[in-house]
Amino acid sequence: MKRVLLSFVMALMCCTWAMGQNVNKIYMPQSIGDVRQEVVIPDVAGYKVLKCDFHIHTVFSDGDVWPTYRVTEAWKDGLDVISITDHIEYLPHKKYISGDFNTPYEIAKPTADKFGLMLVRGTEITRKQGVIGHFNALFIEDANLIPDDDPFVAIQNARNQDAFILFNHPGWAVDTCLVTEFQQRLFDADLIDGIEVVNHMEYYPRVVSWCIDKNLPMFANSDEHGIISEDYATVGYGTDGLDGRFVRFRPMTLVLAQEKSQEAVKEALLEGRTIAYTDNKFMSTEEYLVALFDACVEVEMNLQGDKKNTYTCTNKSSFPFVFEVNGGGQKTLPPFSTITFSVPSRMAPVLTILNMWCYEDKHPVLMID
Repeated sequence: MKRVLLSFVMALMCCTWAMGQNVNKIYMPQSIGDVRQEVVIPDVAGYKVLKCDFHIHTVFSDGDVWPTYRVTEAWKDGLDVISITDHIEYLPHKKYISGDFNTPYEIAKPTADKFGLMLVRGTEITRKQGVIGHFNALFIEDANLIPDDDPFVAIQNARNQDAFILFNHPGWAVDTCLVTEFQQRLFDADLIDGIEVVNHMEYYPRVVSWCIDKNLPMFANSDEHGIISEDYATVGYGTDGLDGRFVRFRPMTLVLAQEKSQEAVKEALLEGRTIAYTDNKFMSTEEYLVALFDACVEVEMNLQGDKKNTYTCTNKSSFPFVFEVNGGGQKTLPPFSTITFSVPSRMAPVLTILNMWCYEDKHPVLMID
């Protein structure tokens, strides 16, 4: 009897479901476009950590996508801040697209507001690489007032709008990272506020040293022209030996800001509170790298013994960390996980963070109290 009753109930449910269907069309509401991959980073040294990309392109210069696509793409990738920096001088699609140098921002802004993504107004001043170079002007008021035949004047025009001037990809399309005569002129005139140590698929260790020596913030930007998901595999093997379990996010500039506002982000950049990220590697000053590790990783003594002490190491972030303990073997700490390590009881643990760089050949070192 129970079996018959159960069969009757199930048949009734199926009939009810079928009767409620529109046999002409059934709407499936789930869409990947509704899903944002959160990149989890605790506050660092009392600052909010904003995930930023200050160098991307659209069809309004030499990119392949519409400005609104850049916004939704960045939002889904977990970013908080972007700047669309279309070229002023290079407009291969001009024959097919109307508008001025402010148009990409104006098109993207309503979509950015909808998603709560901060959109910084910017543009790229583009001259011969290896002689003049490329420079992003960020936090500008009107891109149409920047162009000039003289690149120095164009950069001054941006500065007259209180722009933050970013020196783009010093190592791109050249064999050696060198400061040219024109670029040195910009440094001497205090017209460079930050430098990309990562651009798209390239990382420039020598430029990390430049930034430390010149006391300038480091940036990692995608400089994306196409579709970013086709350029960056979110999982897979990288150059550091980390295995395919770990997500590899797009290049990001991590900005340590007092709050999520245009004013706070610009203040953080001017004060040098940035950490460049790519391929699960981090570049910045030793101070900020240690602060990031300290915020993300909790190290506690688990067992105190006569000969050795055992510690637990818990990662509260979306990033893996690789380190040596007292110069010994390499440890890998996956995201949102815990590992253990031991050291002789007479010694305090000293961690050398191997996937962080505070100079071209130097890793930050952290002593555990």
